[in-house]
Amino acid sequence: MNTQMITQIGSNGLPPVITMSSREIADLTSKQHQHVKRDIEKMLTELGEDASNFGHIYFDSMNRKQTEYLLDRELTETLLLGYSAALRRRVLRRLRELEGMVYVPPRALVHEKVVAELAIVECYDRMLRPAPSSKVAMLQRVAKNNGIDSSFLPGYAIDAAPDATGGSSMPTKALSELLKEHGINYTARAYNLLLRDIGMLEERTRKTTDKNAPGGVKRFWSIAEAGLVYGKNITSPSSPRETQPHWYVERFADLHALVVKRMEGRQ
Repeated sequence: MNTQMITQIGSNGLPPVITMSSREIADLTSKQHQHVKRDIEKMLTELGEDASNFGHIYFDSMNRKQTEYLLDRELTETLLLGYSAALRRRVLRRLRELEGMVYVPPRALVHEKVVAELAIVECYDRMLRPAPSSKVAMLQRVAKNNGIDSSFLPGYAIDAAPDATGGSSMPTKALSELLKEHGINYTARAYNLLLRDIGMLEERTRKTTDKNAPGGVKRFWSIAEAGLVYGKNITSPSSPRETQPHWYVERFADLHALVVKRMEGRQ
């Protein structure tokens, strides 16, 4: 059979749309495809519809480009009004068979899936303290995964220190870049250990399939609660399950002063 099935579940949870091709209608009614196409074109003209909106290109057994029409249930039933009762029953039985083959998730299950994903987002927020822009991106991803309109979400989120009063995002940079700009002769790895010692960073772990990771565990840094005055956590480009610390440019000197003070205290 040459049935074309389009199974898109809309944001409002409507059932999938099943279309029947003019080729299958020709098979079921033992009519020539060109005659079925002629009947469809006549019907669409009478309905004031543009036939090109229902056309679909395919290649026949000789690899020649051909056109068929894809009709939904309403148009299929309208076409059948001009056919005999026996032919109508044959086509309608096939339509019911197709509809029974498509599984439509109950709305309750879709709702439960959304609730579960939002719970994960909330847990991620509590554990890793992502920046507002990263949280908005995560919510947009949840909406996209579930066919939900996300246009109500803000297109721009302010990433700034909790005590900032400017009303706009504060520029940030990666640690390695800031160390270089300030002439601090430390590697990012060594400096992160110092930031951990003064309570600005926390080391986190996640499971990974990377064979080079010891014990199948990936380690990464997340800015601690106290460190959010000096930087923000952004979602790692390599994995949405981990964060990367970025530090506010205008406050890095103050952050470094805390590190120096701690180092002097050790001497």
